[in-house]
Amino acid sequence: MSVQNAYIDAASLPQLNTHTRAFLDDPNSLLGTGRDRVTFARGIQGVEVFPYELVRALFRDRRVTPRNPAYFEKLGVPKDSQIMAYLVEGNINLTTPENHDRLRPILVKGFTPRRIDAAKPMIRDIANKLIDRMIAKGSADFVRDFSHHLSIGVIARFLGIDPEDVPLFENATVDQRLLGQIPLAPVIPQLDKSFGAVAEYSARLVAKRREKRANDFISDLIDAQEGGDKLTEAQLVWSIAGMLLAGHDTTRYQLGSAVRCLIESGEWDTIRARPDLIPSAVNESMRLYPAVPRQVKILAGDLELGGEKFREGDIVVLNLAAAGRDPAAFPDPSKFDLYRPEPWYDIGFGYGAHYCIGIALAKAEMGESLSVLTERLQNVRLAGEIDVKPVGVICGPDSMPISFEVRPSH
Repeated sequence: MSVQNAYIDAASLPQLNTHTRAFLDDPNSLLGTGRDRVTFARGIQGVEVFPYELVRALFRDRRVTPRNPAYFEKLGVPKDSQIMAYLVEGNINLTTPENHDRLRPILVKGFTPRRIDAAKPMIRDIANKLIDRMIAKGSADFVRDFSHHLSIGVIARFLGIDPEDVPLFENATVDQRLLGQIPLAPVIPQLDKSFGAVAEYSARLVAKRREKRANDFISDLIDAQEGGDKLTEAQLVWSIAGMLLAGHDTTRYQLGSAVRCLIESGEWDTIRARPDLIPSAVNESMRLYPAVPRQVKILAGDLELGGEKFREGDIVVLNLAAAGRDPAAFPDPSKFDLYRPEPWYDIGFGYGAHYCIGIALAKAEMGESLSVLTERLQNVRLAGEIDVKPVGVICGPDSMPISFEVRPSH
């Protein structure tokens, strides 16, 4: 990227608060849809970037780096806190570049296509049991009764955790989204307590597996450590804790949004008749209502973007909610279109060097769940207000009441 003489003046940009329900539901109502659609705006956390191609380009640029421990220290996170331990040792997207490059190849070994395929019957089993409970109840809050339990149940069993242990940490794991809260200081005590609880459980689990191995992800990590991979004990424990934290909230929200899209678009029975369209349904839900609607980045060098020059150290916000509705990339951008031609929206799980290592598992969770749900339920409708907390880096429906009928064949 070429470099111009004048750096961008954030103060001269239009000011826009994207941390609102109105923006997440319809970004283009504020950004516009024509050739003059807003490209940059001054947001709460930094300069926000809205066009799809520019956001995608930033994901690929090595000078665009994630928030790091120093960023959170400036926000009031103590150096000796459980939060900081998680950031340094357990979150490969927010840790130092050196830790990221060392840990990622080790952790990605656990998400092989063979292991993902082997998990699909387990996902369907959990989904069916949750639907049984919904039917027995007669109504449901989809997030609280299904997606909350499905996502944590799947990641726990995928890692090798006894399902009976899930209640020990399932409420703590949903607190990861608080890392993106504004301001952060008021939630630091709660966040620290939750991270500490998940880490303490993970440490006990590692000790148990050292005594008796199993055919699971945790045992594989221990074998990798003892086999010479550069994985410290703290990184081992926090990597497991990090998987639980990262594998719960995002899928919990995204699956809720996928069901919302199917209901609002009237395509529920289409998916039942055409299960081959489920991948498209998952992708379209990520485009319209991404569980990670924004990613905050720090520039490690000067760069030019969209005709503007940014300075090293600037904070830029990659607005995925707006990028997914960019009419220059997606015709009729607010339509949930199961037949949308490729190339599909491909930044919902990040992009480039920091894409989510659990992407295949998350897509399998959502795909198998939508398959089972549409097989067993019909006339699914929204039965109340969808509760969305729009502030932060991770967000989605916290509550989504639905009504339904059981398909005659079930």
